[in-house]
Amino acid sequence: MELALLPNHKKISFYIERLIYAVVVSMPLQPMVGDVLLWTAIGFALYDLISKKSLSLPTGFLSWSVMVFVAWTGLSAILSDHWGWAVSSWLYQIVAGGGMYYLVRTYIQSPKQWNYFLRAFLGAAVLVCLIGIYQYIFIPNIHIKDWVDATQFPKLMRRMASTLQNPNLLGAYLLMVLSVCISYILVYMKWQRTREVVSMSVIGIILFLTMLLTYSRGIWISFAAMILYWAIFVERRLFLSLLAIPLILYCYEGEVASRLWSIFQGHDTSADLRWALWDSTMYIVREHPVFGIGWNTFFLVYPNYNYYIQAPHVLMYHAHNLYLNILAETGIPGLLTFLTVIIGHVVTAIRLKGDLFCQAAQIGVGALAIGVLFSGLSDFELYSHQVTITFWQLLGWVGAFVKVEFIQNENTAASKDA
Repeated sequence: MELALLPNHKKISFYIERLIYAVVVSMPLQPMVGDVLLWTAIGFALYDLISKKSLSLPTGFLSWSVMVFVAWTGLSAILSDHWGWAVSSWLYQIVAGGGMYYLVRTYIQSPKQWNYFLRAFLGAAVLVCLIGIYQYIFIPNIHIKDWVDATQFPKLMRRMASTLQNPNLLGAYLLMVLSVCISYILVYMKWQRTREVVSMSVIGIILFLTMLLTYSRGIWISFAAMILYWAIFVERRLFLSLLAIPLILYCYEGEVASRLWSIFQGHDTSADLRWALWDSTMYIVREHPVFGIGWNTFFLVYPNYNYYIQAPHVLMYHAHNLYLNILAETGIPGLLTFLTVIIGHVVTAIRLKGDLFCQAAQIGVGALAIGVLFSGLSDFELYSHQVTITFWQLLGWVGAFVKVEFIQNENTAASKDA
């Protein structure tokens, strides 16, 4: 038997696949562990590419759009006045996210692997919820003063954050998971797959209740937008579920209702801060329209434009708006390429042909886009490393469906020519 220092290609693909599942589970729970596993998987994938001599330019529109976004944000970081911090942040966020996209798209390519991915993804989300519920019940919330305007919401003493460390980030993460989970529930319900519907519904209820207890108004609005999307394209009866909003406002006097009412009133510290923040950010955009200020350098540059809070110890890490933040940090081309990535995956997924599993994934990527783009109107949750990796792994998952169908179509065309 011949011994080799490094495994063969078949074994290395096996290791990478297992590492991907491990990243999916560990990233929302313990990001440091997730990062070690992710970069290990990226290293194995690079070795696999080099040893196979298969290094090449991307194939297909989706891969090109992701590569252009990664490349442009890298160029923006290099040209930044704070290039050292910008480049390190770019590697930590964008390159890692692009690497996750490539790993899932390349090494998760069979129905069995897609199913394992989904189970790992939903299982990790349930663990995040259970940890959040435990913290919500038993652990004092020492950060509540930073998260709630006490003068407007004096009775709101707890907001769930779990392993995401912040209620808005937890809400954004759960929104992404719900975009997938509920899409599968709706598709399986149509085809009367009772067993799958029951198991998915239990998970969906846990996710929804946890999302509700984040008390994140922007996330609630985004979820309502997702319901509208599902009602239009999947199940019209979901329009009736939106009647729950006025019923809660009229009949229930708890903190959920008070947070909902505040959306329509619009007078609180959080809303006032955001308007001032967005106005100041526009000055940054006007002065840096092409390359921006560099990825994740907002908190370094913003004090020069901040007229609302004249206090050097108060840091604004991002613009609390996805569109303005990406505009400020990567310029107009950066925002356009980012939107191209999202919309490109949605449009391409619509054209996919496949079984119920693929159909649900098609609907899920549309819901994901709605959730990200709507929540981005009032916050920038992709600032979080955990949320960013979750976002890119879901896009990579859909990209894997597209890649497999593309290969199958090529093989079919080749066999016909033969």
